[in-house]
Amino acid sequence: MHEQMDAGASFTTTRRRPVVVGVITALLAYALLPRGFSYDRETFEVALFLNLVGLVCLVTAVRSWRLVLRRPAEMRLTPAGLTVKRSGHELSVPWHAVGQIRIDGDLRRPWVVAWFDPGQEPSGVPAARRRDGAYLLFPVGHGQSVVRRGQKLRELRAAIIGYGRRWVDEVV
Repeated sequence: MHEQMDAGASFTTTRRRPVVVGVITALLAYALLPRGFSYDRETFEVALFLNLVGLVCLVTAVRSWRLVLRRPAEMRLTPAGLTVKRSGHELSVPWHAVGQIRIDGDLRRPWVVAWFDPGQEPSGVPAARRRDGAYLLFPVGHGQSVVRRGQKLRELRAAIIGYGRRWVDEVV
């Protein structure tokens, strides 16, 4: 067990579920959206209902494909520090340079966010920066089921507390 802790914990993003949802909902949207707008009085309610269902499928497909097209990310936590890899860019930060790290956001779209010490702030962070100075380092379970996302949240919270010795705020 001790050797396993020294190796660190690694977390990666997955695209399997968003691909399946995106393909199915895109095909449904294509099948349900209207080809023309000439409706009879008798078929108006049915056509309106099918158009609304097709629109919901289209919105769901766009949201799923946005997750599919997002750059893959990997976060590795070790006793020495944390490493974030995203589309060929890599950032390694020792724990003493991390001011605060927590899981932030709502339960449907949680993120690992970190504030770095001002003297140690990296110049080429492969992550988006928020207005409060925090970096969005890693999307936790985006596109996964509620059960799987909850499991990833618990594993990631335990790894951050275990390796970084930091307290993680609860998800908002």
